[in-house]
Amino acid sequence: MYEWTKVFGLLRPMASACVIFLGRYVPWPGLKNGMLRMLGCRIGSFAAVGLGATFDIFRPDLISIGKGAIIGYNVTILTHEFRPDGVYVGAVEIGDGALVGANATVLAGVRIGAGAQVGAGALVTRDIPAGGRAFGVPARLTEEASGRWRSTRTASFSRRYRKASSWRRRPT
Repeated sequence: MYEWTKVFGLLRPMASACVIFLGRYVPWPGLKNGMLRMLGCRIGSFAAVGLGATFDIFRPDLISIGKGAIIGYNVTILTHEFRPDGVYVGAVEIGDGALVGANATVLAGVRIGAGAQVGAGALVTRDIPAGGRAFGVPARLTEEASGRWRSTRTASFSRRYRKASSWRRRPT
């Protein structure tokens, strides 16, 4: 780890670190995505990167985010890993419409398929197939049937809280 400058160079990681640090706190998705694209990240249209999301400073050009993907608050995406026998570098691909929950960590060489969901706080060490749901540390695929996920907007909720046509509150 002491010889990281021989592997990655000195100036590019320093410049990447400055841009990524500033980009963490930019609330405008267009500007944030533009800053990340400037570093070489491939970010699809309508992708949303949450506040505090941290991308790898050594090789941000290996990160690919699909169209309409959502990256939650404080997500960390790494493309490198220091090991006792050397440095491992791998591309990270996040598919179209995928969701990565807040405070999740995605390690190097992982592919998250289109429409996949990664739970908040998960540690993604393996590939997640398209449409899969993974939660936990380390992230594991769940066998939940899609019908078991309940919406908070039930029929009784809709009857009680209809959209008001005016700004005045209606009596219940």
